[in-house]
Amino acid sequence: MGSVHLAPTLRVLRDEIDARWPRRDRRSDGWLGDASHQARRSDHNPDSDDRSVNAVDVDVDGIDPLLVVRQAVAHPATQYVIYNRTIWSRTRGFRAARYTGSNPHDKHIHVSVGHQRALEDSRRPWGVAAATAVRLGDRVLRTGSRGGDVRELQTLVNGLGARLAVDGVFGPATTAWIRTFQSARKLTVDGVVGPRTVAALRHQVPPAPAQSARTAGSRTVRVGSSGGDVAFVQRFIGASRCGPATGQFSAGTEAGVRWYQGMRGLAVDGVVGTATWAAMGVRVTY
Repeated sequence: MGSVHLAPTLRVLRDEIDARWPRRDRRSDGWLGDASHQARRSDHNPDSDDRSVNAVDVDVDGIDPLLVVRQAVAHPATQYVIYNRTIWSRTRGFRAARYTGSNPHDKHIHVSVGHQRALEDSRRPWGVAAATAVRLGDRVLRTGSRGGDVRELQTLVNGLGARLAVDGVFGPATTAWIRTFQSARKLTVDGVVGPRTVAALRHQVPPAPAQSARTAGSRTVRVGSSGGDVAFVQRFIGASRCGPATGQFSAGTEAGVRWYQGMRGLAVDGVVGTATWAAMGVRVTY
């Protein structure tokens, strides 16, 4: 009997995620079950025949979690995926369903693969490296949604005066602003961002960003800078990396910018210049 090991197909998945987001957070990563897993049936426990572990957890900080979910459910080895209280299972045709387990899986994505040797040992690529990011309009967004498309939504509505934290988490403040917007545009007021709400939002975006109230990107910002541009950077990267949006470019803000640059594959210098503004989707107006 061999040593305990992660199923080769999941090593392929993890390697692809690391290649796309080399500076991602790994604090919530894992694969081998602890005592609580060993006390029950779990894919985090080694198989009795080949000692293969058929599940992996991947930290969601620093990656596009919905992109990983999308690629995982398309892979023939996958049995189920759990993320943010939602489960996609092969037995249900990978239709999203509410996950009611005690662990909400909101800090990591859980991917389990089949126990047949051919599935465990598959070297078929997962397509993470080349996949297009999940963007606003690709799925319906609501309270509890997370990911790059939520960050895009928050950035978009901040251009309309929302002043939300651009953290990629569809929380109460985002929901409240969307409901107010829907009411003003005579849409169904449900706080859910579907096709009609997305269309209405895009219709409201000023055609010339440089002339809008949002002036982020009009200058390079670094340690010692202050003002609205700095506050935008802090909100975009998020309080967990940059601290609160004070408008003062501190050492903490620089650390957050360095993390973001590394995660996006940019030159890591802690300075928000042309390339970093572009990565944030902001039009530069020097």
